[in-house]
Amino acid sequence: MDNTETYVPESLDEVAALLLAAEGQPYPVVTGTALLTQVHGAAGPTRIVVDLARVPEMNRLEYDERNGLLIGAAVPLDEPLQFPPLRGPYAILADGMSPAGLRPAGARATLGERLSAQEPDVDLALPLICLGGSVAVFGPHGWSEMSVEALCARKRGAALLPGEFLVDARLPACPRLSGGAYMRSVSERSSEDALGVGVFLVMQDDLETCCGARLTLWAEGGQPLRALDAERFLHGRRLDERAVGQAGHLAVEAARLPGQSGSAEDWPIALRELAGQAIRRALERARPRSDPRSAVRRK
Repeated sequence: MDNTETYVPESLDEVAALLLAAEGQPYPVVTGTALLTQVHGAAGPTRIVVDLARVPEMNRLEYDERNGLLIGAAVPLDEPLQFPPLRGPYAILADGMSPAGLRPAGARATLGERLSAQEPDVDLALPLICLGGSVAVFGPHGWSEMSVEALCARKRGAALLPGEFLVDARLPACPRLSGGAYMRSVSERSSEDALGVGVFLVMQDDLETCCGARLTLWAEGGQPLRALDAERFLHGRRLDERAVGQAGHLAVEAARLPGQSGSAEDWPIALRELAGQAIRRALERARPRSDPRSAVRRK
């Protein structure tokens, strides 16, 4: 019969020490606000539960106009949805966190749970990549930091060393006259076929010309990727319908679309349309509704 030992550490050092002492799974499983690992001793396997509820750094939700947004790895994602910055400059992140975009884990899943899986949740990862997000990592050797883009490119947890774990996600302050959107589409033929597109735009004062863009893509079974040619094309260009359409074509060229799906022949059209919708929505959000220099105040 399996034994279970539960620990409630109060610091990152204590969490790292528990994981190191366990000498079990090198990459702990994250479920909600706990890290799970297992060790095999003389008495049989023992399940180790490390409850993160009392670790301050992993339960923070902070916003600063200069430094940006910070979300702790143990924060349930329904809490940021009520946070004012996610209704303003970081609205693209709310697109990926919203119930319509969530997978069965639901809104009570934490950021650490959705990003620490073997395959990080793309509904959250694509908006984070668009925003230039990074994750803070802690472990036996101290602190490190990596981009969410690098985290998603890892293979079977290879981006983290044994005993390391995610502490928080960090998003830089959004530039003035910027906005983003994340769109997801599921094939009518099969619920297993899905596409995701994230777009973040920075506009010039005329609110028509793009001076910076990030465009991320994902197709079911693949990894998140950047459409770099589409980003370069949008830079310095007036975003009329022709430019939006051309960016969609470039996005299709960058994507690694599924080849075995029964609806594979429909993906290029669907991806172009989805990219266009995301660009238009991001453009709308980049246009201020009142004073363009106004900013969301910290809660």
